[in-house]
Amino acid sequence: MRKNITLKIGIGALAGLLLTTSCTKDFIEKNTNPNENNFASPESLFAPALLSIVNNNLNRGFRINGELAQVSVTNSDSREIHRYEIRNSESNSSWQNWYVQLTNIRNVYTSAEETKQEGYETWQGMSLIIDAYVGSLLTDVYGDVPYSEANQGREGEVSPKFDRQQDVYKQLFEKLEKANELLKLNKVIPARAFNDDPIYPFSYSNGGTRTSAEHWRRFGNSLYLRLLLRTSGKSELGSVAKIKEIVETNSANYPIFENNNDNANFNFTNVVPFVTEFYNYRDLDFNGDKGYSEFFINTLLDLKDSRITKWATEATLGVYSGIQSGYKQGNVPELGSRMLLSLKTERLLGNIMNYSELQFILAEAAAKGYITGNVTDFYNRGIAASFQSWKAPLTADYFAQPIVKLAATDNLDTKMEKIHTQRYFAMLFTDFQQWTEIRRTGYPKLFVGPGVGNDGIYPTRLPFPASTISYNRTNYLEAVANMGGADDSKTKVWWNN
Repeated sequence: MRKNITLKIGIGALAGLLLTTSCTKDFIEKNTNPNENNFASPESLFAPALLSIVNNNLNRGFRINGELAQVSVTNSDSREIHRYEIRNSESNSSWQNWYVQLTNIRNVYTSAEETKQEGYETWQGMSLIIDAYVGSLLTDVYGDVPYSEANQGREGEVSPKFDRQQDVYKQLFEKLEKANELLKLNKVIPARAFNDDPIYPFSYSNGGTRTSAEHWRRFGNSLYLRLLLRTSGKSELGSVAKIKEIVETNSANYPIFENNNDNANFNFTNVVPFVTEFYNYRDLDFNGDKGYSEFFINTLLDLKDSRITKWATEATLGVYSGIQSGYKQGNVPELGSRMLLSLKTERLLGNIMNYSELQFILAEAAAKGYITGNVTDFYNRGIAASFQSWKAPLTADYFAQPIVKLAATDNLDTKMEKIHTQRYFAMLFTDFQQWTEIRRTGYPKLFVGPGVGNDGIYPTRLPFPASTISYNRTNYLEAVANMGGADDSKTKVWWNN
């Protein structure tokens, strides 16, 4: 097994490298064994690729999303992300990881298609969903990106064009539609591969009521709603009409999450290799120079929210406190509450998308009139699901608080503030989703510190990494021109314009 995984990483890394470095087609042809199958079995590729994606997202989300979304703040004066200062070097890790693993995910599809493995339609559907998930991360974080021509190093395409974000999203939607149709066939993957599904292992095998295909279908359609709502402010893709179709007019063809049992959560077993990014971190590296922000802690205290005990240490006995985001350089504060060390091995850190987030998506859609459901019911279910996941106490008193309760007299802005404050906490430790939704909606409203740079403009994207600027320069320059002429964190992506 170790040999297979090593081969997988080698092939994937080469393909990803070809995206951003110059190489020749002859090299690929001369170094390919004509007697060897180019693709490993789908089950041998899928879990290692997804593990790499999820853990890289934890690493980068911990560093970038956490500070931009004011979950955490570092007291290392040289790291300035919380001050809106983002170096180009911060872009490299996610870019490389997502493209390398996108190669492997696409190989899952090709392997299943070519070898006709038992349950291969299910493997194909699974790969299309993760392909769309990774594609959404790439375009939401960077803007226009290589997608239709990406990951074709074997075919000699080493300078892929950058697709405009609108076109990337169109492809994401097409892949999710195709995944829904493939998974509708409800083909059961072979028993020997049950454990190779890293999100919905076992299913029928341990007494579950759904096959992996049924679970994945609900995941794909729930992800579809996340991306449709993200683009609902633009008319080009018909996102609002599609939301209504999925939720109401054709819901039988688009099953979505029904409860926490459907959550798309990587199954961290805390047994190597399926351990979280932080499993082997020293305690000092995990929370030695990073604490929760004032915004994060004070919002939880204002809400009288018991989830604080699942996430944060007490700064002093019986007292929770945070530090100011965007503090002035040279005015380094003392850390207050920090992340609980138990989070290093917390299985919920494998979250890709959960039922709680879906309910807040539906609440926003209902508040804006995209669907006819009851806003309060969606909202309350979302809150309850998040508390249940974290095993945090929840009583009726929580919902009765004016700061929490959705009142009939609340205007849309107030509803959005409440919905997205709760969605913010439901998406904790979920890649870049908090930052992305803050960019899209402006909620929750964050504190602007006295030391922020970037002309006081909240960062709207990450700049492209130096590698692609150097090795795919012609297409890079075209992409920057299409996006407005500047490769910086003030340039808005298409759905945010």
